[in-house]
Amino acid sequence: MASALDSASVGKRNGFLIIAPLWLAVFVVSCQLFIVAPLLPLIQNELLNASPPTDFALGFLGSAYSVALAISTLIVGPVSDRVGRRKVLVVGTALIAVMLFLHSIARHYESLFLIRALAGMACGVYSGSMVAFVGDYFPYNRRGWATGWIMTGVAAGQVIGTPAAILLANTYGFQAPFVAFGGLIAIASVMAWYWLPQPDAEYDTAPLSITAALNTYSQLLRSPGPRAGVILYILLFLSIGLFLFFFPKWLEEDIGISVQQLALLFVIGGIGIIVGTTIGGMLSDRLGRKPILILACLALAVLLPFATVWVTGLMSATIFITLVLILGAMRTGPIMALLTALTTQTQRGAMMGLAVAAGQLGLGMATAVAGWLYENPGFLYNILSGTVAVLLMAVVVWRMVSEPTES
Repeated sequence: MASALDSASVGKRNGFLIIAPLWLAVFVVSCQLFIVAPLLPLIQNELLNASPPTDFALGFLGSAYSVALAISTLIVGPVSDRVGRRKVLVVGTALIAVMLFLHSIARHYESLFLIRALAGMACGVYSGSMVAFVGDYFPYNRRGWATGWIMTGVAAGQVIGTPAAILLANTYGFQAPFVAFGGLIAIASVMAWYWLPQPDAEYDTAPLSITAALNTYSQLLRSPGPRAGVILYILLFLSIGLFLFFFPKWLEEDIGISVQQLALLFVIGGIGIIVGTTIGGMLSDRLGRKPILILACLALAVLLPFATVWVTGLMSATIFITLVLILGAMRTGPIMALLTALTTQTQRGAMMGLAVAAGQLGLGMATAVAGWLYENPGFLYNILSGTVAVLLMAVVVWRMVSEPTES
């Protein structure tokens, strides 16, 4: 069986040219997803419905995106196992650009709901294939490093993209930042076309059919390692959705933090993501994926329950969210590197499709539940439910995941 390229082969092509389009796409995908949360009050006020949508209804904007992404990535995973990741990444980034441009015509809750679902569908074409591409191109002992650097695109989204989007939305309306991000990912699509190689990896030669795809997913779910990876991804996104989706709204409404201060908070918090992703990725290459994941989860579980006690103003909110984002980001590189080694190359696309789909379904469920929790019992219950998800994640890593030995 062909293996991922060794370190010498990786060096033959400028690593920047490989990482750059993936980084830019991650930057845009994360920005257009996470910008929804701080823009919720603006969206609520600017939509032209007879009455503003409730918090519960706003939560379903996240659910529409996540469910569509889950369905899309399940379809695309087996396709990428046959045609290769490069083609899927080029097409996926182009589709995302089109769907983000469509936000310019969103005027009512129903149209925005539909467009967010379409954006989720497009991002599903890209998301799983990006991680699978890293697994195809980089050797296992370099995947933590590679994914860590690529995922600093999320951090840059916090430092640059989110604050800029908030200011842009306040000046030109909530649709404006989505259109701007559409232009950026169109550039990423062109970069992917010119710079990404087709990795020398083994792909599935079996004919593509619904039956074949279902059999592959069934086989993965019956295998202990892939099944644990799917559960892990669900819990990862549950913990994010339950806590973070309404955190900016809580800061604005209960703590009195302004939109401008919120933009500054995201800048500083983004530095925490840079620290977390790079350190987590590199440490997991040296110490193993499991220890870093368990350590980060346990530290988060200790920190999260004190949010409503410690956060009383801008300074405490900044310190708190920076620590949370460092610890949360430390999980990113190890999880992605781990998932790429849980199955063979011929099933890597399906494995990532299944994991990403499961995670997005978890996120969709989490944002819907988060809206109900925030509107009824209150934000404290968002925090406590997110903490439970983090603790369960640590248990799954400890009890159900074996450290891969792929070279």
